[in-house]
Amino acid sequence: MRFLAGLFICLLSTVSVTGCGGDDDGPAAARLRVLHASPDAPNVDVFVDGGKVLSNVPYPTVSNYLNVSPGTHRITVNAAGTSTTVLDVSPNLGSGAAYTAIAANFVANIQMLLATDRITPAASGQASARVVHAAPDAGPVDIVINGQKALANVPFGAISDYLNLAPGNYIVQVNAAGTSTTAIQSVLAVSAGTNYSVFAIGSVKTAATNPLVLKVLTDG
Repeated sequence: MRFLAGLFICLLSTVSVTGCGGDDDGPAAARLRVLHASPDAPNVDVFVDGGKVLSNVPYPTVSNYLNVSPGTHRITVNAAGTSTTVLDVSPNLGSGAAYTAIAANFVANIQMLLATDRITPAASGQASARVVHAAPDAGPVDIVINGQKALANVPFGAISDYLNLAPGNYIVQVNAAGTSTTAIQSVLAVSAGTNYSVFAIGSVKTAATNPLVLKVLTDG
């Protein structure tokens, strides 16, 4: 699920958010999208430098990319419609770079994971994909692709490097580390020239409502 572009406020000059068309005279904008991946958190509002840029965002929604001037910005996340701040971080965003800010963990210990997204195409004729472990009570995991272990003992909060893949369909399993016990299994379809982020989200605790799943996004 993606928010419509209209949910972004493109005239927030007071909070250093650039116009939708960018600025040819200054440094290239950074691009930032937000993923609500806290499985027991309520809907949230997201603010950049005090200006609301997203409203009433439910789990597990991801926004479109928002253009932001390069530099340090204060990002706050409130319970929707309230002044109760559950997350307050100030990342430094680089000119021309793209990022995914992930609101992760259970709400009592919510934290921001900041992933730098690949914006250049994968190697010729290839796709690329990385894994983000954002399932707070799944424990360390192994990532198995078509029966072969691709990543071992990945802890919660880890963001892997991008792996090059030939175009096609892959069976991806998330196993408890060091075992054959599969917590998540899904088919990943990848196309040449495209970069993907694969997020392990949900939790064991919230299995009835927000179970463990893989959420796949295209990057850049």
